[in-house]
Amino acid sequence: MGQKCAVLWGFIGLVVLAVGIITPTIFNIILRQEMRKMLPLEVGSYSYEKWRDLPVPMQIQLWVFDVINADEVMDLGVKPYVVEKGPYTYRLKKQKENITFHANSTVTFRQLSWYYFDRELSVGDENDTFTTINNILLGAAYMTRFEYPVVKEITNLLLEALGGNLYEKYTVWDMVWGYEDPLLKIIKDDILGAFNLSYTLDDHFGFFYKWNGSDQGQFTVYTGAEDLARLSKVDTYNGLTNAPFWSTPYARMLNGTDGTFFPPFLDKHKPLFFYSPNACRTLYMDFDRENIVKDIDTYRYLLPASMLESGSVNPDNVGFCTPNADYCMPSGVLNVSGCREASSAIMSYPHFLGGDPEVINGVNGLHPDPQHHASFLDLEPTSGVPMEVAMRLQIGVFVSNFSSIRQLKHTRTYFHPILWFNESTVITDDLAGQLRTELVEVVQAVSVLHYLLPCVGAVVAVIAVFYTLRRRKRQKKNTENRETETDSTENDPLLVT
Repeated sequence: MGQKCAVLWGFIGLVVLAVGIITPTIFNIILRQEMRKMLPLEVGSYSYEKWRDLPVPMQIQLWVFDVINADEVMDLGVKPYVVEKGPYTYRLKKQKENITFHANSTVTFRQLSWYYFDRELSVGDENDTFTTINNILLGAAYMTRFEYPVVKEITNLLLEALGGNLYEKYTVWDMVWGYEDPLLKIIKDDILGAFNLSYTLDDHFGFFYKWNGSDQGQFTVYTGAEDLARLSKVDTYNGLTNAPFWSTPYARMLNGTDGTFFPPFLDKHKPLFFYSPNACRTLYMDFDRENIVKDIDTYRYLLPASMLESGSVNPDNVGFCTPNADYCMPSGVLNVSGCREASSAIMSYPHFLGGDPEVINGVNGLHPDPQHHASFLDLEPTSGVPMEVAMRLQIGVFVSNFSSIRQLKHTRTYFHPILWFNESTVITDDLAGQLRTELVEVVQAVSVLHYLLPCVGAVVAVIAVFYTLRRRKRQKKNTENRETETDSTENDPLLVT
């Protein structure tokens, strides 16, 4: 290799080194430009159809808690003993309708849900029975707990006339999808009707009553067209900019997305926020660990225990104490009575996972286990695409001894679980393959080039420099040898013949 050739290879090595160093910067600029084309919620974009009609199979599994010592609980005031029954599985279909775009880069929509019972993935039929709390009786007692004695007495007489007990037997269908309740029917037909009152009361009750084929409210979210960091973030819910059920600005805020999409370029040091109509509040998830779903690297996030800490423990949660800070519940439960028509409803993690011991031990038969009861979300960190989701929440009630109500006079104070559900999905193989080909493998290739090219360039440059120095050293040595030989020849004596 000649001198010019060595210099050329050295120059090439430096160029390769420089290209390797600046490649990620250039690629990130190009990637962000492509994301601005693909991700915004606009008609014709790559993500629009997937956002409007979620293309992944979803299901919701339900487990109910069957009380096996109801008589002893009502007559002797002992702890309830529950046995979990489930799952009862439904295939879930979601689609957004009434989509309206606005000039401020927001879009308004309603998301409809359809539930289809899957007997093969269930332990039994929807007509399976279990014993649980009489929610209407308990709700009547809860609503009148601060009323005048005459109101309490009228309520007690009405409940006595109906002959209901604190614990009754229901089918899974009744408790989930609704049944006609005799107390509600009397109030609707005989009281409101007799006095010709205009107040509207539904005489049916069920935790998912009227959910099938309907929506849970109107969302307005940002499309991300102007700023991808605001992609799918909630602007209003049912026309409101806050959740009015709570008492502090922090508790009332509508923060984060609607839970369908998340902004790209995730930062594992920042929590993810989303508004949940089920919980009537903003929820957040903390980064847990790096994971792999369908051969794609993901960030896994979990609902933390701190989110349901008592306001007396976590000052941020004081606003969730209902009706005020003097009525904070123990850690592990959220009082949602304010957004559940003055009921005594509570929401928690399944089996009161992460709750205070007094909450968990108030009922026998609970076995909280993070592996089975923790909610998690796996996202591809560059695009923010959900890869796998398991949202696990529990519905229950707060039971207290209202001495004016006969059915409750022997009852202790405790938190009673009724059912918990797991709404889950995982990306399909086709969508995972598409994401892997179009994004993940490209990002991985650039990452490899980011390290490979500088190494190659540095090696080439070092070899070229080494060769040049070695060649110069060799040339210098040859020159010195020739000079030495010349001097030796000049100093040798002439031979005489």
